[in-house]
Amino acid sequence: MQAVSVIDRVGADNLKLLFDCYHVQLMEGDVSHRIEALLPRIGHIQFASVPDRGPPDRGELRYEHVFDLIDRLGYDRPLGAEYRPRGPTAKTLGWLPRHRG
Repeated sequence: MQAVSVIDRVGADNLKLLFDCYHVQLMEGDVSHRIEALLPRIGHIQFASVPDRGPPDRGELRYEHVFDLIDRLGYDRPLGAEYRPRGPTAKTLGWLPRHRG
């Protein structure tokens, strides 16, 4: 992965990957295994449904599995929902209570 090689060359402890589940799934797939392999290098995980970039309560990625995985792996860094809301944002947050730890 090109970003990992750049991080290695820079050699800064505070330089991490932004892992965008939406784009990884579209471009490469295998989100769960990639998260596991890259976890020590990830500084932020971003998510949206695939393929429509809506809230993470539908689409081809099962975010219940993704969130359970990152919990099991001990991930404790930032998470970000970057999706296109279908109406007022507050009305698209129904998925959030299911995923709070």
